[in-house]
Amino acid sequence: MKKIALMFFFSFIFFSCEKGYLIPDKEVPEWLKSKIKQEEQIIKESPQLMNAYGAWLRYDWQNEYYFEYHNELSSSSPRAISVNGDTLHIWANDVNTDYYKEKCCRQLVWKAPKYIDSLW
Repeated sequence: MKKIALMFFFSFIFFSCEKGYLIPDKEVPEWLKSKIKQEEQIIKESPQLMNAYGAWLRYDWQNEYYFEYHNELSSSSPRAISVNGDTLHIWANDVNTDYYKEKCCRQLVWKAPKYIDSLW
């Protein structure tokens, strides 16, 4: 019985530990790791700023991954950025473009402490 309790305890600790990224580390490009590190530093220094409400999301479009930064307090539309760090240039973030119509498979990559997403 002690072994089962011990295994349960360690399993609980292992699975409850929050990880920095919500997808595998190897799937997060270096440019994004750098941006997330900057965000975390800003939040650490000034937790009351709007950075504490942001998140990075990943979408699949035309067999490529694109990342978008979402912040509930920001009025600007998120920009799609490729794995290579190139911004997908969409005229004034027109939601009628193929990207916005066809993107799929939304995944949360990283979220700030106060990020709340009603779609999750």
